[in-house]
Amino acid sequence: MHGKIFEYKHTVYLNETNAMGGVVYYSNYVKWQGVAREEFLIKTVPEWKLIMQEVSKGNVNMLTTEEYSHFIQHAFFGDEIIISIHAEEIKKFSFKIIFKMKKKDSNAIIYEGWQKLAFDDFKGHFVPIPGHLLRSVLEHTPINEIERYKARYNLSDRDLKINKK
Repeated sequence: MHGKIFEYKHTVYLNETNAMGGVVYYSNYVKWQGVAREEFLIKTVPEWKLIMQEVSKGNVNMLTTEEYSHFIQHAFFGDEIIISIHAEEIKKFSFKIIFKMKKKDSNAIIYEGWQKLAFDDFKGHFVPIPGHLLRSVLEHTPINEIERYKARYNLSDRDLKINKK
């Protein structure tokens, strides 16, 4: 089913804050993007070990080609952060993961950002998104983005094995 949102929960530790008042140091938001992305792979792509075998053979490599961060509000030591992610702008060789972080106790959005991921063969030649990963990405993509992807490559729901329920 399309349109799922993946959530990862994180508790802020002292080592992620500055020395003055326990405010989260800005670089940790980008670090948390990476952690949430890895959790997404482990939890939603049952075949992730097969993809990693292809990586170790030098057949496919995942690259972060762009990153955007928008800091909105401080987080502090002890805060519980909910990181929600979904995919957008899916293309043959790349897609974006959209991140929203909010405090669990107030639901206040504290950060928004995205990463553009692309795939190559370790030699600088782009390769298609691995099929196992693409299925999970499509499940975590809003329907309007799936429709754009289908139109871009002249695909049907059947081609994507999408169940619209």
